[in-house]
Formats: sequence, structure tokens, C-alpha cells
Amino acid sequence: MIRSARILSCCIAGYAVIYAVAYLKIVETAPSLQAVFVLVPISLLVWQLLVLRERFRGITATSAITAHKRLDTHDGVRIFFILCVGHNPLASQYIWGFFLFTATVVVLLVALAFIVSVESYRHRTITASLALCLVFAYFLLVWEKSVYVIHYGVPIIGHFLEKPEYDARYRVEITPEDSRSKHQGIADIHVERRSEMDSIGDENYLYTSREVHIRRLYLANGVAVDIAASDPLDDGESGYVTDSHGRRWHVRLTTEPAP
Repeated sequence: MIRSARILSCCIAGYAVIYAVAYLKIVETAPSLQAVFVLVPISLLVWQLLVLRERFRGITATSAITAHKRLDTHDGVRIFFILCVGHNPLASQYIWGFFLFTATVVVLLVALAFIVSVESYRHRTITASLALCLVFAYFLLVWEKSVYVIHYGVPIIGHFLEKPEYDARYRVEITPEDSRSKHQGIADIHVERRSEMDSIGDENYLYTSREVHIRRLYLANGVAVDIAASDPLDDGESGYVTDSHGRRWHVRLTTEPAP
């Protein structure tokens, strides 16, 4: 069992390196390989379950303290990294993968609740194991939310469950470039979250930003204006757009969705 667990750890580390270095390039050049990045974390989780089955062999359902004593921190670390690198390809691309990941999260939260209860009962204080369980539970909820909004998110800017990419309709303030008068209108917008890497010295930082592009304006008189180019905006921000005839408009995006 020890040898199997060590080989499993090496496989997880290898998968994590490949995912971090080449996942985006691989799926862009060969989309059919997306399935590989879905099947690998599933296989690793099954392998981990087999390791746990061997570890808890012979323990009855009522032997909670005995089962707790056989817990190995390495098992939790392996599961953590499998889900850390595997939750995105598994749960974001396929609806069945999302439900499989959600079921896994529910089972793990129940297991973490069991560990926390036993730790609290035995030590009556906050231990390292208890703190690690709480951190693990936090990340599980964060990962669950990140994949939930992809499939069932809300198309509202700034909402807690905002979708990462969607089309919507919002109220705007419009000012023609050659005029100072402001007009109320409605805009068809496309919202997208982008993750980019930035370097400051020797440090690399990954940050996510929201970009809002205006596709069409609807003026108060009922005229629709198709937009050819748009500055990326956010709610409450303003910028310039250029329509299909080359005319520029200054547009401020409000926080009010339009029907």
C-alpha cells in the first residue's frame, strides 16, 4: 500500500506540472485531448479511494476513533491536489462532470465534518488537523462556486454568482461625440472575465478582470446603432464606441439591467 501511495503521489505531481505548463496550449491545438484531462483526475481519485480502502480495511462503521487514528495527512494532500488541478477540466466542460465533481465535494465535506467532530471531541481545542480541514473545506466551496457559475450562473454584473461569460442588456447614458447632450438608452453587451499573468520583477501574478463590450445601442427614439468597436468597460465606467458608420459615441454603463 505504501508503494502504491508513493507512485500515486508521483502521478499527481506529474499531472499537476503538465496541467500548469501546457494545458491551455494542448486544448487549443488539439481539443480532442480535453477528454484526457478529464479522465486523468477521475482515475487518480479512484486510485486514491483504493488506497483508502486498504488503509481502513477491517474497521467497522462504529469505530470512529479507530478510523480517525488511521487517517494519514498525505491522503488529504493527494486529494486536495487532484481536485485543485482537476476541477476545472472535469467540471467546467461537461455537465456530467459538474455533477460528478459536486457529488465528490459533498462526500468530502461530510468526511471533513466527521474529522472535525472527532478532533474537537478528542482535543477540545483547535489542532493543526482541524485547521487544515477547515482550509480544505473552504477551497472545496470556492472550487464548487467557480464551476457552478459556468453552468448555472446569473447574467448580472457584480452578482455573487455572476457567469464568467454572457450576453446581457443594460441601461446606458449616451453622448454623441459632437454633442454635449446626454441621452438615456439601452445597450446589448457582452461580458467576459479574463485571467492574465503579469510580472513584477521576478514575481508572477495571476489576476482576473471583467471586460464589457457594447455590441448595439438602442436610442430613446427607437433607432438601433450597431457598434463596430468598443472600449472595454465595467459597471459605472464610461468609454468610447464606434458605430458601423464610423461615428463615435461616449457611453457610460449603468448598474441597471434593462428588460
